[in-house]
Amino acid sequence: MHASSRRQSERRHVSSSTPDPDRKDRMSHGFKAYDMKDMCRKAMFSRKIVIAALLGVAALVLAAGCGGNDPAAWLTDCGEAINAYAQDDGYLHFVQEKEYRLETLQGDFEQQLRVEGDIIFPASETYEYSETATSTQEQEQQENTFSYLTLDGGENAYVMGERLSAELGVLGWVYYTPQPGQNRYFDYAGSIAKLTGVAADPEWLGYEDLGGERCAHIRYSVTGQELIELRLQEDPTLAEQLQGVDLSEVMGELVVELWIREADRLPQQVDMTQSVSMAESASSTTHMLFLFSGYGEVPPLRIEAPAFYNEAV
Repeated sequence: MHASSRRQSERRHVSSSTPDPDRKDRMSHGFKAYDMKDMCRKAMFSRKIVIAALLGVAALVLAAGCGGNDPAAWLTDCGEAINAYAQDDGYLHFVQEKEYRLETLQGDFEQQLRVEGDIIFPASETYEYSETATSTQEQEQQENTFSYLTLDGGENAYVMGERLSAELGVLGWVYYTPQPGQNRYFDYAGSIAKLTGVAADPEWLGYEDLGGERCAHIRYSVTGQELIELRLQEDPTLAEQLQGVDLSEVMGELVVELWIREADRLPQQVDMTQSVSMAESASSTTHMLFLFSGYGEVPPLRIEAPAFYNEAV
């Protein structure tokens, strides 16, 4: 479903830098790897801690078989089913929860977030975002909440939140074009389908009933070295941040579990746990949970442009 054709939207131009509902010097965003670069500068953390950011699990945000008990065939089928579903005009409801903890010699950082929203493929999406973060460097707990809406796959977006309103001096929705690295769109096909293509030796854990669906439960793991290689393949420019860093010090593992619906090979749930350590200088743990529902259902809502909004220029 697309934007309404009504021409009654009221626009106010906001003279400001491009709005970002999730300023990186304050908070992180759930759909991308947590960017610790600015935080490391601010807290005078070791430069090597950028490795923890490069290994963020959401940045993976990483011949079809007939199923049976072959986990590799199930993963292949799942990836193809995701891409096919995202090309149609179907509906999806999603929930993402994340817990992240970074421990260093200079201090610790903890983050919790929850995102819940709806997608009408191929490009309309809306969600509610809430996050809390604490650091031993800054004793006060930081909180951030905002609403997000896009009609074109994140190329342009509407955002609304208290922090954004205070920063720009306006109330209500703000329409803007994200700068590189500021896109807040949850790319279901790009991020979840990718998880089905990186397993070297997946493990079959049997069938389970989940959310009223019979699902195949599959698990696999990826080492820290493999994660770095995958991240460099996605973004070769990250090699500059790794100069002078001994990658042999990086120890870690990402464990991914998928529950794939038997009926249509689409994912019902994805659970990811990642641990990373660098000698004695830093360690981090991340747990992420994705829940999907509403496949094939009639959308219970319309996703369309707000009637009134401010436009950032």
